[in-house]
Amino acid sequence: MRDPELLEIYLKLAGDTRNAADDAVLLARLAELAREMPTEPGSDHLNCGPMADALHAIAHSPVLFPIAISAWLSSEEDVPLGKALLHQVSVAHLSQIYPQPYDLAGVDEQQAVIAARRLCALAAAPAVSLGWALSLAHQFSQSALVAGALPDLLDYHVFELPSSTHKLLASNESVFQELDASITTLDRLDQQDADLNALPHLQEFEMTADMRLIFSTLKRSEHREIHRKADDRSILGLIARRINLKYGGHPVVEVRGKAGSTETTMEMFSHELSIELPLSEGTDPVLGNMKRNRLWKGGGA
Repeated sequence: MRDPELLEIYLKLAGDTRNAADDAVLLARLAELAREMPTEPGSDHLNCGPMADALHAIAHSPVLFPIAISAWLSSEEDVPLGKALLHQVSVAHLSQIYPQPYDLAGVDEQQAVIAARRLCALAAAPAVSLGWALSLAHQFSQSALVAGALPDLLDYHVFELPSSTHKLLASNESVFQELDASITTLDRLDQQDADLNALPHLQEFEMTADMRLIFSTLKRSEHREIHRKADDRSILGLIARRINLKYGGHPVVEVRGKAGSTETTMEMFSHELSIELPLSEGTDPVLGNMKRNRLWKGGGA
């Protein structure tokens, strides 16, 4: 790996001016460098250093990302690089409330379909995988290849990510509101919710008070372990002083400066982010894994 060359590629990819021929050369060279990088079991070597900077620039570029992800996920030798790029873009769109639209005009149709299937198989952020599927339906509306793949892609979102998919499609910020695929999928989800709500409610299947107590204790321990690991890996923890506040909406904090110590009031806000896992992860992980493998290989969900 040559860091100076990677740094130069990153600076060109992060630039404001775009040239299709130059971009193709840069992305091809980046893939070559990624293949040459030594790998270690369990290491995330492609999301470190200048390579991570280059992938970050691609993930935030509406021009570069569709070209890069479709080429890398459809090439077996470049799949690791595609997965690293997918991590970057999923983080960027994790909390997005509308499907991300993509311009696929410069993308090979077959590669775009393969990428769409593999985005679902890799459990990309719903805004990314659903946005890519709807962009396919919009960009290649007359394509038989896309027409054959679209039901599998939408079925994945309807059955595996129903809540996230409904929220994304129903968003007023979605540019796909008038798209037939979006309208029919939203109708399917509404009907699915109506059918579920019409089912009889059996109290015998509810958790008892003791079971709820045990469950809440387990979840509390799980959350504490997650926060502990996050604190251990936090970069902010190395450069900032931590203050534990309890039951304070407007705590007073002492601030020390050259002029002495002063007190300032801080207003506290709550923030949370929930992520919907594929439904099969909780109901039948083995079958869910088989479904994602079929999607990866080009089969249905």
